[in-house]
Amino acid sequence: MELLEKANKQLVLLLQIEQSIRLQTKDAPKGILRLSKSNGTFQYYSIKNGKRHYIRKKDLTIAQALAQRDYNKKIETFLKSNIYALKIFTKHYAPQKCTDLFQKLPVARKILIKPAFVDNLTYAKQWQAQKYEPNKDFPQGNFFTTKGEHVRSKSEVIIANLLNTHGIPYHYEAPVKLNNSYTFHPDFLCLNKRTRQEFYWEHCGKMDDSEYSANLVKRLALYAQKNIIPGKNLILSMETLEQPLSTKDIENLIKTFLL
Repeated sequence: MELLEKANKQLVLLLQIEQSIRLQTKDAPKGILRLSKSNGTFQYYSIKNGKRHYIRKKDLTIAQALAQRDYNKKIETFLKSNIYALKIFTKHYAPQKCTDLFQKLPVARKILIKPAFVDNLTYAKQWQAQKYEPNKDFPQGNFFTTKGEHVRSKSEVIIANLLNTHGIPYHYEAPVKLNNSYTFHPDFLCLNKRTRQEFYWEHCGKMDDSEYSANLVKRLALYAQKNIIPGKNLILSMETLEQPLSTKDIENLIKTFLL
């Protein structure tokens, strides 16, 4: 559905641009713009009724208006073509029908079939059911989430519980192999059920510790080599002793990336 949403937004944008260009073209000046170059300087002329008129520098807005008019006429053709294509696409593109087809089958048929498409809920359940090797480098955490998981800090409890409250599927400390030498375990690997995009989440709980901050910079550099980028597919939350974790900030991060 994300593709359809993007197409509809793009269609609205192009229609707005088309309307703006139509208004500009309506008020555009008459004449034909011609230009030449002399001694490295561009010179502009307007042709009206077969007569050529030199456009002085102080009247350059006339040349700008003529050039804009000519550009608008050309871009309007491409706009109409793209608007038409988007209208056809948004009218006929119906990905939900692909998933509904399987859901509407009798149970006796469903058990015989491996569907080509699954709905977001089924996809999320399958994603959540995936098994992975837990982090063996550190002992099991002493804090518990509402799901009964062991985590290593109170802040991780807050994040995990808020993810669970919002129905966000996640794995705690799922391994990420960055290269042959490094395997990291980000605090959380989360799934946006609507877009099916995965997001890593690192909570940086000791940002006032210089050694901790320096190690974080190194880790982010290694993540970048794996195309794991903050704001793209990596969520960062931070705190210090003077600035503890804010539940409101975590809520905002969840709403921004995971809902």
